[in-house]
Order: sequence, then structure tokens, then C-alpha cells
Amino acid sequence: MPVMLDWVGAKGIRWTSDEVFNGGTMLSLSPDGEIEYRTERRMVVEGSHSANITIRGGGGYIEFSGNPVKFLQGHNLFGPSDLKPLMVRALDVIADRLGHAPTAEDRISWLRGGYDLHRLDITGMIDLGTSQRVRKVLNVLGQVARTKYQGALTDSGTVYIGPRSRRFKLKFYDKAAEIKKHPLSATLAPDWHQSLTAWAVGKLRAELTLGSQWFHDNAEFRQARWWDADFPSQLLDSRLEVLEVSDTMRLDEDSVLSLPPKLVPIYDAWRAGRDLQAVYSRPTFYRYRRQLLDLAGIDIAHVQPREIITETQYVGGEPIGALLRGPRVGIPGWARGTALLAS
Repeated sequence: MPVMLDWVGAKGIRWTSDEVFNGGTMLSLSPDGEIEYRTERRMVVEGSHSANITIRGGGGYIEFSGNPVKFLQGHNLFGPSDLKPLMVRALDVIADRLGHAPTAEDRISWLRGGYDLHRLDITGMIDLGTSQRVRKVLNVLGQVARTKYQGALTDSGTVYIGPRSRRFKLKFYDKAAEIKKHPLSATLAPDWHQSLTAWAVGKLRAELTLGSQWFHDNAEFRQARWWDADFPSQLLDSRLEVLEVSDTMRLDEDSVLSLPPKLVPIYDAWRAGRDLQAVYSRPTFYRYRRQLLDLAGIDIAHVQPREIITETQYVGGEPIGALLRGPRVGIPGWARGTALLAS
């Protein structure tokens, strides 16, 4: 399903030049005035749309950090998912800005993906139709979404799963609301501003960040050469697949009576606000949790249960969990063949 690559962190990018690239040097001095260590700051390269990429390095190789899609397009509402050609385009623009002529060997290395990744953001857009529906979904996700080990946190309308993880983190937000807070580049033509702003309405953004520890754990995918246009979508799908979203927070009387007798007191204790993880052994708790999830969509891992009415649990007649795993929005036809799409 359609996705877009957002932020890229890469190192070991071939760059044949004697020049050293940095934005200055930071020193740490001991009380005696001796240098304890020094850090080369990143050099900022500004794109045509005031979106920046930072680089650092020398001796034939550089590091790259930034959003190549926004750097090239002036927006990141949609864009390409094929890493290698995207990076070649961004590196070509950087070379032009710096007055650098890459060698044939440099460009072959870029085309083949001969560099290492340490961060990659993958995003997908889900069309819910209206901003009101997006807000409802975010409200529910903030209360009941979780993975096996991590619950959801909400901050300023954005829902985070694992925000401090160095492996991977998920976040969900209203893209139309985000571009109101952070307006599109003023370098974009007014009619494109209008088209992009209108297109964003009703879109829920799902964003997966792969961090340095993920690339350490999955060393076979550290080199960009192994990435094709489909792999980012597969990774986002796999994380959304393991995201648990309870579709029910309270059962009616008939549903309670239909539960196996041994689960009724478990459900009643949970409804009363008991912390069942403190009551039962770990294997027993997770056995009860899985049974209630499978039979009734109830997640007893939430210590303080809240009533959520059916209206907020379903959007357009579909459970929210199914919507997250359903079709995502592709690149609009009116953007193809224009400067709005880096291709």
C-alpha cells in the first residue's frame, strides 16, 4: 500500500572531495582548559523551498540528515517510497548548491545504495473523510491503542506509541491540522497551496520511525542497497498489524452473560478499576487478557477503564483497528508530472 519516505539519516555516502564539511566545531573543556573532546557540527544546505538538509564529513565520505522529500518538493503530504533514486536526486541538488561535481564512481555508489542508514521515517495517509472523524480516531487511539509492551501517549493532538524507543516508534496525527501549525512553503504557487491544503483535510497520518537500534538489530537492512520501493510499505504494515486497538470498552448485559463463567469476575474486577496485573501472576494475567481480547475486544491492561461510546469506536461503519490496516491514500493524479512530486 502507498507510503512515503520522510526523514533519512545516512552515513558513509561517497563524496570525492578534499573539502571538509561541517557547521563549526563544539569543544568540551576541562576545568584546566584542556580539550576533552570535540564534535563537528552539521553544515546546513538549504533547498529551493527553504527546507534544509544537513551534512557532515570529509575524506571522501559524508553523513546526511534531513527530509529529502520536503527538500525537493516543498511539502511532505505525499511523495516517493523508493529510497535510492530519492537520495540520488537530493544528493545531486546538494552537490549543485555546493558547486561540487560528483564523479562517475560517486553517482554509481549513490544509485546502488552504497551507504549505511541509521534512521528512516516511513509515513502513510488514511482517508477518513472529515477532520471530525480524524479527531475521533485520535481520541480513541490515545486511550486504547498499544503494542505488546507499550501503551499510547497523547501530546498536542498527536498519539505516540514508544516515543522514546531507539528501535521504532509510531505516531498518528491530523495532517491538515499539522500544516495549519506549520504552513506549507511560501515558495509554492498559490494554487498548489490551495490544492494541497484541501487534499489534506480528513487525512490521518501514520508515521513509523526506524531508529539506530533497529538498524543495529537488523544489520542486513542497514545498507540502502537492500531497500526497494515496496519494503517501506511492508514495514509500516507489519507495525500496524501488531498494534492492538480495543473496539469495546464496556459490554452490555447479554454480552457479559455470554462470557465463560470464569471470565465474568475478571471482567467485573476490571470494570471496578482493579489493577489485575498486580492481582494475578504474569502468565495468568496475559492468559485472561488474551481471552477477553479475543472474545469481547476488552483489554484489561488498562487499569482505569473509561467508557467510550460506539460512535467513537467506529468510523464509517468500520472498527478503528480495521481502518488503520486498510487501504492508504496514494499520490493524487493531479500532482503527477508536476514539481509537487519528486520522481
